[in-house]
Amino acid sequence: MLTMLDGHDHTAIELAGALGTTRRNLYYVLRLFRGMGFRVVRDRTFYYIDPRSPFLQRVASAVEFADDEVVYLHALMSKLAGQDVMASVVKRKLERYYDIDHQDGMRDMRHLSDNIEALERAMEQRRVVILRDYSSPHSHSVSDRVVEPFLFQGAKTDVRAFEIKSKQNKTFKIARIGRVEVVDAPWFNTDRHREVFTDMFMFSGEEQLRVKLRLSLLAHNLMLEEYPRSAPMLSREDDNHWIFEATLVNYVGISRFILGLFDEITILGDEGLRAYVRRKIADMSRY
Repeated sequence: MLTMLDGHDHTAIELAGALGTTRRNLYYVLRLFRGMGFRVVRDRTFYYIDPRSPFLQRVASAVEFADDEVVYLHALMSKLAGQDVMASVVKRKLERYYDIDHQDGMRDMRHLSDNIEALERAMEQRRVVILRDYSSPHSHSVSDRVVEPFLFQGAKTDVRAFEIKSKQNKTFKIARIGRVEVVDAPWFNTDRHREVFTDMFMFSGEEQLRVKLRLSLLAHNLMLEEYPRSAPMLSREDDNHWIFEATLVNYVGISRFILGLFDEITILGDEGLRAYVRRKIADMSRY
């Protein structure tokens, strides 16, 4: 199989020799390959496997790196290449397989890598940066942003930073940054840095609210069925009750669950949740 994928032309005799079998058995193997999803091509007296075969495409989609992953790995290997032979080998393989030196898209990837490296340096040194020519999808404008970057998100596709002008924590797409300029000025808003927290209901925000409920067996079972991520937040109180304790971004998701099983749940905390549920009940009583 590897011989048929090496990019060279091979006759049936050569393939039979590589396999250590007869030409008759080779044809049986080729039929077997076709049945497995390989596209076996005959070109005059030569045979090869089309690299676009369905089976190979499925394998490639499972193991092939995304563009941002290639950027990250290539940048990492480039840093280590001078001192590590294995890093040099991996770097060359990435360049050959992804055609890094020739693809126009790879220039953008190297630009992305430079921005990530500058942000990493700024975070390590706790420095302010200017995001030059940042293209905002919300305001549909291009402008410079002066920020204190403190956290990467995703596969280093986003950066969480405190914007000095707006005095707000924001998430910036690194691909939308023209250039990262590290400024010789230290962070002076560290106490205002806030990460984005995502709760079990998939709400995201900076605020974190602690809630506590007593659930009946029915409420406990429905909680696990509807929200499997709640399992670590549940502890048995007795044979008929469970305690649910969690940190949430808001009361929207949990109040919906409570109101749907009102007779099966007791709110133990916090007071904000009690007030929120009371308001919802008052709103419903108007209909």
